Amino acid sequence: MVNWDQAPLYIKIGNNLKDEISRGVYKVGDFLPTEDELEKLFKASRTTVRNAIGLLEREGLVFKKQGKGTIVQEPKTAQNLNYITSFTETMQEKGIHLETAGLSVELVVPPPRVAAALNSKKGEKVFLIQRKRIADGVPVAFITNYLLSRIIPDLPEKIQSLREKGLYQLLEEEYGIRLEKAVETIEAYNSGPLEMELLQIPEETPLFHTVRITSLDDGTPFELVASIIRADKYEYRVYLQGRPPVT
Repeated sequence: MVNWDQAPLYIKIGNNLKDEISRGVYKVGDFLPTEDELEKLFKASRTTVRNAIGLLEREGLVFKKQGKGTIVQEPKTAQNLNYITSFTETMQEKGIHLETAGLSVELVVPPPRVAAALNSKKGEKVFLIQRKRIADGVPVAFITNYLLSRIIPDLPEKIQSLREKGLYQLLEEEYGIRLEKAVETIEAYNSGPLEMELLQIPEETPLFHTVRITSLDDGTPFELVASIIRADKYEYRVYLQGRPPVT
């Protein structure tokens, strides 16, 4: 157990401010006290105060606005990249109310890159699922899944379950499908006209574009999912351990 009484002053200040944010003393959109005010309040140096603010910034609790001050922001939802989890599961784990809009399920001939990723046969059709995900009333993601239809041929009959449960939970509970491995590519970019319309966001909003290829326990590539996610509402967290072996 950490003994906070022995912690450096900047950590104590950071924890004090985090506690006040969690208790609603400072709400989303509020300014924290200025650096001068915090120096006087905690009898600390400017460097110590800035280090404390830096802790809050790294945790996504505040951001600095040039010439204005430090503003409390809505905490981001973090997805840990050491498990195969869906966007839905990550948001629900954080207690965020999630809704689905514009859900569609179609049987289509996949684009060449998707067919290659799924090793599908020439002319073989796959299911295309598209929907917008809305978190606490705010559109935060647009998700597109391509799935091998030969493994889940009756998926269109499960559309209500898909709306209520999310895809991965449905696959496990109603098909007994085990997702074993995945490779995910994450890129950052700014929104253009398409994303502005899909997510109702201003131009140049930071976004993640992710592409994941998921395989079953027998090695069969089963899913390609492409997601557009608001980077101001979501983040990815990678766990690292140890150094690579010396060759």
